[in-house]
Amino acid sequence: MKVDNTDTINMVDNHIRSLNVIDNNVLDVLKIIPRKIFTPETYKNFSHIDINIPIGNNEYMLMPSVEAKLLQALNIKLNEDILVIGSGTGYLSSCASLLGNKVHAIDIYSDLIEISKKNSNHDFLKTNILYERLDIMDNLSIIKKYNIIILTSSIDNIDIITNHMNSNSRAFIFFGKNTAPMKTGILLTKLKSSSLIRDDIIETDVKPIIMKNND
Repeated sequence: MKVDNTDTINMVDNHIRSLNVIDNNVLDVLKIIPRKIFTPETYKNFSHIDINIPIGNNEYMLMPSVEAKLLQALNIKLNEDILVIGSGTGYLSSCASLLGNKVHAIDIYSDLIEISKKNSNHDFLKTNILYERLDIMDNLSIIKKYNIIILTSSIDNIDIITNHMNSNSRAFIFFGKNTAPMKTGILLTKLKSSSLIRDDIIETDVKPIIMKNND
């Protein structure tokens, strides 16, 4: 099925580029994938506006500018495997799938997993994404299997992720106190020596990850 992505291309050329997103690989991927098909029906007219769009379960899509800067910061290579924690509607996972090797996208909400699968079923996308209902807090050990980790919610303790990262891996997470109105999107690079390099990339509003005692 052919999908019109004119609005997406205009968003990338007129807005995303102006935010110092200059990685052509990222820009090309953002142009290929029509963002509207991953946006809930009620909000399709807002698909290309820089806002957090509700997707149900009190969750939201990240803003387009945040997604673009996140992908640029990670500099994903074609041979790298990616773990996306919080699949949402599948948009970010689909973008990552065109940049990397394989994507494992997880979410605690089974309805979002099913929505992600449906939204990603297009011939202009790869078939290299595994969507799975999984609570990362019960499965932290899987982080070690991946070169790239993307956490779409915020945490107030980066050790939750970094303690399980393998050497020569990278993670993009949102960090800050749960009650803080803004969180910092940070790139974490774990070296062979187990030392960490931290780069602060962006400030934005992201919901905290759901912990067991918050259910």
